[in-house]
Amino acid sequence: MIKLHIGCGPRVLKGWINIDLKFTPYQAYLKYYTDKYYPESARGDKSDFLALDVSRQPLPFPDNSVDVVFHEDFLEHLNQRSQVLFLADSLRVLKPDSIHRIDTPNLLASMRDHSNFSLGFQGVYVHEWDKSKHLNVLTPSSLEEMALMVGYSTVVFTGRNQSASPLIPPEYRPDPRDRPENGNIFADLVA
Repeated sequence: MIKLHIGCGPRVLKGWINIDLKFTPYQAYLKYYTDKYYPESARGDKSDFLALDVSRQPLPFPDNSVDVVFHEDFLEHLNQRSQVLFLADSLRVLKPDSIHRIDTPNLLASMRDHSNFSLGFQGVYVHEWDKSKHLNVLTPSSLEEMALMVGYSTVVFTGRNQSASPLIPPEYRPDPRDRPENGNIFADLVA
């Protein structure tokens, strides 16, 4: 079984191929992840890691070979061009009817909760881009349109830990210290 965890950061999962730009040891982050989201039994190591920039390179897997793709608080760090490339390549490697689980900030919720558009320029909450270094924050509609455009059969919006795939690990993001759960989009893209 091939399970891809994209943009894993220091949360490298045992039994998954964890992909990010570079390997980061988890120890300094365990205070955030806690044993609830990253128990010892789930902790992978460097042998479970693949350094790859998915915004510049295709996934090194054959067509229809991957059982599940999972990422949380990753997609918004890609620009729109890279998002389309990544979604298309993820679909290419996924087996038919398998799940691509996405957990990403919701632009609508962020703007609703923090902006006062009647103030014009000064009332727009820019934290998503400026402080969080997000490049393209999505709405449910824009995510669905992009996923259907590249060929996913359907997009199912759910909540935290409500994926149709039993393979998805407990979802850590969003950390309640940075945004409420309803501030993210949880979606299963079906190949």
